[in-house]
Parts: sequence; structure tokens; C-alpha cells
Amino acid sequence: MKGILKKIVCVACVTALTVSVVACGNTADDKNAMSKGNNTKVEDNNKKYTKSDNNKNIDKSKKEHKYSDELAKYFPNVEGTVLKYSGTAEYGHVLTLSNVDEKNDKLILDFKGEIEDMSDGEGPSKEELMFEKEYEIGSDYVKEKQKNKERRHSQSIIREQTVLKLPLKEGNKWEEKVTIDGKEYTAIVKIVQISKDKDGKALIKTETVVKGIEHYPENMYKESKTFKEGKGIIEFKNVILFPKAYNGDKDAHMNFGYSLFE
Repeated sequence: MKGILKKIVCVACVTALTVSVVACGNTADDKNAMSKGNNTKVEDNNKKYTKSDNNKNIDKSKKEHKYSDELAKYFPNVEGTVLKYSGTAEYGHVLTLSNVDEKNDKLILDFKGEIEDMSDGEGPSKEELMFEKEYEIGSDYVKEKQKNKERRHSQSIIREQTVLKLPLKEGNKWEEKVTIDGKEYTAIVKIVQISKDKDGKALIKTETVVKGIEHYPENMYKESKTFKEGKGIIEFKNVILFPKAYNGDKDAHMNFGYSLFE
């Protein structure tokens, strides 16, 4: 009888231990499952975060400007930049970058200039020595616009023109309609030279020709401009007519030019 009781007790103990082990196993499995679930949530969150970041990058890229950096590098871009020029017959003027702005995917540079008075106050008024111009830089062009109402003698006779255009390579040329003294003409602009200065700064020289204009040599107006990386125009040359030229004196003109004082 005692032997039978001992067997019953042993079986009961073994059964209890087995249930305990199974229960422990289930608990561990449950914990592992929970852990996996948490990991899944973390991974999902990571995926969400990455996707969100990508969207931010896309949005940022959409906001990037559309004007040409290749063209913009040929002009100053810091407001307050002052440029001093000197030229023919003791001519001189000071040009200040007064405003830099982005409008409709274009970079707008506004300059204000003042011509030096060499007459000791006996010549033009201060207002007559002031001038303004604007450079509009787009996706593949640079347009120059004279903003002062009356043209100054040192300015181009073309009040609005495309002065640079992609691709920037020697031989590239373009034509456009321009208005000069109320009449429409065709201007032909050509990139004649691309080089670098002693400091490694890029230089671009252009020549503009407008045919069919009276009183100019061979009835043709010519001008040249040289642009330098970070400076804008560093040299300008053209032909100036004297007032009496309009009375039939075809010889009343002179070669004029100025360059940046560095």
C-alpha cells in the first residue's frame, strides 16, 4: 500500500513540474512575440521617418532657384558692393549694387551709379550724373536694362538687351530686336573670347553689332563688353556721337570706353 502511495505522489510531482515547464515556455514565447511586435513597430516608425525625410528633401529641391548659377557667377551678389571705373578723357563713375532679389525664378541685381563731376560744379547737375541699371538673370540668359529715364553718354545706346546667353563658349551668338531712339533694329551679339585672368577668374568678352544706324562709322553701331567672375562688367567700349552729328557732320564721333579699377 505504501508503495502505491509513493508512486501516486511521484506521478503528481512529475505532472506538476511538466505543467510548470510548459507554462514557463509559453511565457517566454509570449515575451519573444511581444518583443518582435515592438521591434516591428520600431522598424515601421523608422520607415515612416525615412519616408518623411525623403519628402522633405523633395520639397526642398522644388524650392531651389531656376536661374542659371553658371551665369550668376559673373556678377557680384552682395548688396553694398562698390565698383569704381575710369575711362576716356578722365571719365569715371562709381557703381553700387543696391539690391539683390529673386522674382519669378529670376535673380534681379539692381545697380545705382554716379558719374564723377570733372567740371568743378559748372557742368551737369548731380541728378544728371546719376544712373541706374538692372541685370535680370534667367535660366539661360542675362538681360541688361537701363532704368534711368534719360540715357547718359557713357551708357549703351541699347536700353534693354541680352548681354550673355548659354552656352558660354566662343562663337556662340544670338540675335534680338532692340529699340534705339524709338526705332527697331536687329542686334547681333557674339561671344568672341573666353579666358582667365592671372588669378584664375573667368573672363567673357562679347561684341554687339547693330547695322543701319546713321552717323555711325559705316552706318553701324558697335560695342564690346567684358565680364569677369564675381565682378560683372570690367570693360566697356563703344562709339559716342556728338550732338552736331545729327546735323550732317558724320565725322563728329569718338571712341569711348571705361574699365574697372581694381
